[in-house]
Amino acid sequence: MPQEAIRGLKGKRMRTTTIAMTLLLGGCAGSSGNAGSAADIGGRRPTEIIHEDCDVADTSAERMDANGDGIADVTSVKSNNQVTCQAFDLNFDGKVDSWVYLEPNGQVRRRESDYDRDGRIDEIAVFSAGVLSEKHRATTMHNRLDTWDFYKAGVLARSERDSDGDSQVDQWWEYPKADCPLIHSDVDGDGRPDPGATVDFCKETGYVPPERSTSAAPAGPDFSKPEDTPTEVDNKPMDGQPPKAEPSPAEPPKAGGADKEGGAEQ
Repeated sequence: MPQEAIRGLKGKRMRTTTIAMTLLLGGCAGSSGNAGSAADIGGRRPTEIIHEDCDVADTSAERMDANGDGIADVTSVKSNNQVTCQAFDLNFDGKVDSWVYLEPNGQVRRRESDYDRDGRIDEIAVFSAGVLSEKHRATTMHNRLDTWDFYKAGVLARSERDSDGDSQVDQWWEYPKADCPLIHSDVDGDGRPDPGATVDFCKETGYVPPERSTSAAPAGPDFSKPEDTPTEVDNKPMDGQPPKAEPSPAEPPKAGGADKEGGAEQ
């Protein structure tokens, strides 16, 4: 390929990257809500994981034993006869997996989650008027925050990441299309995205996002509400074999065996 054409392609890519970064920074500066502002983008982020107090030892706290093992699986702490926070042991191992903090009107304002069951918080979700606005996450095993997600109207708008653990953001993820982020990187260490260092995830990997249904998904249990907490647990021993699905009387099983169903959190 002629050198002039190569230089033209490089210049086009750099211009495209610059436009993308301008939209990222300028769009956030002009947006409302919790998607961030230009002054908030990049730089150093606090990485300490801070647990908000929830006095589960309070004698006035309400306790629910869902599986009958004598250990509270849901503890609701009250103030002025209103629930202010709740602690959940979702897998019945005697350790709290999730902390939920409520506004006086009952809306969730904060949720802390331990996903790997090591007793340490992996994610802090922040809500505004009951709608998810931010997530602060620890994605490595170093017990420190390294990823910050920002939502607009409950939809992921952009993310920032400290990929090398120096407490300074060096990656910026924006989502012009769901599941297809543009990933901007700081290569020279000045704390800002660098031209020519952007990856179009779907274009580079060939990934095609699955089509999303426009119909509303059925609502799942909300463990921040005591009425949605399971009260019965099947403690029958497993014999090593999965239970066989019973065919519906109205629909005989298909030839060759029943179809398998799979399901997929924080």
